[in-house]
Amino acid sequence: MTALQDRFANMALLIDEACALLDARGIVIAANDKMFALLGHQIAEYPMERFIRHEGFVEALRAARDQALVSELTYSRTDKLRREFHLRLAPFEETHVLVVIVDDTDTVSVNRIRSDFVANVSHELRSPLSVLSGFIETLRDGADAEPETRGKFLTIMQSEAERMQRLVDDLLSLSRVEAIEHRTPNDKVDVYTIMQQTVDAFSAQSLAKKMSFQWQLEDALCADELIVLGNADELRQVFQNLIENAIRYGDADSEIELAFSLEDTAPLNLLRVQVINQGPTIDSHDIARLTERFYRVDSGRARQMGGTGLGLAIVKHIINRHRGRLRITSTAGKTSFSVSLRRNI
Repeated sequence: MTALQDRFANMALLIDEACALLDARGIVIAANDKMFALLGHQIAEYPMERFIRHEGFVEALRAARDQALVSELTYSRTDKLRREFHLRLAPFEETHVLVVIVDDTDTVSVNRIRSDFVANVSHELRSPLSVLSGFIETLRDGADAEPETRGKFLTIMQSEAERMQRLVDDLLSLSRVEAIEHRTPNDKVDVYTIMQQTVDAFSAQSLAKKMSFQWQLEDALCADELIVLGNADELRQVFQNLIENAIRYGDADSEIELAFSLEDTAPLNLLRVQVINQGPTIDSHDIARLTERFYRVDSGRARQMGGTGLGLAIVKHIINRHRGRLRITSTAGKTSFSVSLRRNI
């Protein structure tokens, strides 16, 4: 290591961001671990412009090298998820240039989520609030109303208040997972146990519709093969939403299949978990939109059954955060929600 690279290494210890040192040709001659984690170790000894797709990068590099100017650029990268960055380029001894990349994804996500949350709440709460306001006004003006009428009104008001509570809870869940979607969780999670606990939690609802669960494990999977990398609470929410949907929209007196199998798709080794219910077939154009927030195949029926239109949107974002896959198919009266997760191997 040269004396110049030594001085960069010492300075990099004081910077809590991804940073790299470029020579006069823009070639990476040194970088810290955060920069390698962000752009990959292949950047070493290559021009950084190959890895930073920004039209202003070369000009900013030239300004730092030839005119000793500090430049700042905004930059985005999209792999599975979009990430936002702030780049700073500054002169560093002789004709070398220091590049620092600050991850602004959290800040950008929070601002966008705050805006979306306000817009969604104001739109979706308008209807139940109008209903509540109307009944309150009616009860206030008709103090001598029959007890039966008052009871009916109060029941509807309670139902609308509970609907608003579910809506706010789901919006908060969605906002939380969107804010950290770019951070991949890596705890060891026993998916089979989570599914067993979830089935137990919904036993009353399934029994009320005379529905049963059929478990299918491919080739007698062993316990280690049912462990995935992720966050236990979030994956529990995924399968709670999927099983609740299967019960809610499945036919009475039918079976819900819970299937586990391995999915070897290079370079990943995945565990596939399927929740399959029997019921109305969903059209292909509806399937493509099921994970959109507030999209409902049958709005009236979904609201009547207590759905907020956010459950599958939450599922999608959690699976994205886990770097997994979600696939929905529906044919011949069977609808399958297939979740593929990274195995602990």
